[in-house]
Amino acid sequence: MIRKPRFLNNIAVQVTLIIVGLSAAFLVHSVYLYRENLRKIAINEVENKAIIFLSAMETSVRKLVMDRNTTSLVNMIHQQIEPIENHMNFAIIAVMVREPDGTIIAHKRRNPDGTVTQPKRKTGEEGDYIPPNFQEVIDTGKPMVKREVRTLRLEEGQPEHRIIEAYYPIKKGQKNELIAIVKLVISVERTFEMLQAEYQRYSQRVLIGITTGTLVMILGMLLFIRWSVISPLLALHRGADRVASGDFGTNVKPRGSNEISALMTSFNNMVDGLRQRDEIQRALEVAKEVQQNLLPHAPPVIAGLDIAGRSVYCDETGGDYFDFIEFERYGGKRIDLVIGDVSGHGVSASLLMATARAFLRQRAALPGTTAEIISDVNRQLSKDVADTGSFMTMFYLEIDISGKNLEWVRAGHDPAIFYDPASDSFSELKGSGIALGVDGDFAFAENRRDGLREGQLILLGTDGIWEARNQDGEMFGKDALYAAIRENARLDAAAVLGKILDALNDFQGGAAVEDDITLIVVKCTPEIS
Repeated sequence: MIRKPRFLNNIAVQVTLIIVGLSAAFLVHSVYLYRENLRKIAINEVENKAIIFLSAMETSVRKLVMDRNTTSLVNMIHQQIEPIENHMNFAIIAVMVREPDGTIIAHKRRNPDGTVTQPKRKTGEEGDYIPPNFQEVIDTGKPMVKREVRTLRLEEGQPEHRIIEAYYPIKKGQKNELIAIVKLVISVERTFEMLQAEYQRYSQRVLIGITTGTLVMILGMLLFIRWSVISPLLALHRGADRVASGDFGTNVKPRGSNEISALMTSFNNMVDGLRQRDEIQRALEVAKEVQQNLLPHAPPVIAGLDIAGRSVYCDETGGDYFDFIEFERYGGKRIDLVIGDVSGHGVSASLLMATARAFLRQRAALPGTTAEIISDVNRQLSKDVADTGSFMTMFYLEIDISGKNLEWVRAGHDPAIFYDPASDSFSELKGSGIALGVDGDFAFAENRRDGLREGQLILLGTDGIWEARNQDGEMFGKDALYAAIRENARLDAAAVLGKILDALNDFQGGAAVEDDITLIVVKCTPEIS
């Protein structure tokens, strides 16, 4: 990606460039308009002075025309114009007099050296040919100045002159009978020289004025931008730095333009939201710590059993639950294992999990079978979750070490997995039962299995293990779980649990964890034999 130079991204530089560009465009445009306007004024001035000059000489010209004294006519025009040419800002370089029928009475040209000569006639001007400009004056009877500026070279090798042509009708009598038309070829070189000089003076004045105005405008604009844009944005920048460092008490005072002020107000609202979110985050961290303290900190030490358990939450808090319940009255020969999964996850699931744990521990301390314990817990929990749609699955397993048997109640939870390495066989600890909180009057039934031996493994887990997905959307599944169990069955319980979670992490490959994961691994040791 092509990036603009760093200085071009500066708002002050951008504004300066814009103002300078607009000022330059205005300068060029104003100078152009002034030049064109000055040109028109100069031509108008030449026109007016030429008409006034011819009007002043009309009487004398009329007499000489009537006398056919053409030499005196031309000389008189040149003599009369010479003293005032310096004041008129133009020069008459040729005179032509025609009769109304087109006959040329006189045609004289004044050369650069001051001599007056008869120029050669152009082809087509012989006889009664009347040029269009003469014909226009004949038709209208009014003076005319041809405003078209053209060039004329008086002699070979000499520079060209910029000229215009003026025509004046000579009349006599009360009927204003047209007797001749006088044509003056007027050099406007001096006029254009004055025009150029005035144009240069004006350009200098305009340049100085626009430069001064531009500098003042840039300074004023920069001060305005600093007050209304840059200072508020710097305040926002400093505020953002403080927020990034963890200071959620930061607040900026809205100022500047409406948009910047609205942005600063939004920033304050955002900081308030971040502060509230930080408070919620801290509260969740406390809740996480409390919930983690509700789970076993270490597995029980019981002769004949090697036990490990772990919960991994996808949020700060979760709805998965596991527990080890020991009873002193059995002298270390019996232990109850519990695993549960609340619908959903997060804060609400963790609250229901804590409630179920309290009910279960309180009820388990009282006499009764596993079926009676779960039935009583279900009855109490159903009252709390009625009409909420929440529920909790649970698997309650009692291991009698002295009797080498298992008793369990399955409350809607996935069956526990039983693996016997001697026969390399897997089986599930199944049984009927619904989730807790669905029906408070449901009567749960016990299930039993005898004949525990050294090396056998029992795994209690939540569906977050086998329903975990990788980045391609594929599910981990129970076959992969069985393979991990078989491959690591010779290890102790903690190592088996760790290998299973490692295999799960490798399978997910960085995919987002969408559900809580809880696993209990029980391995029968030689003491059980």
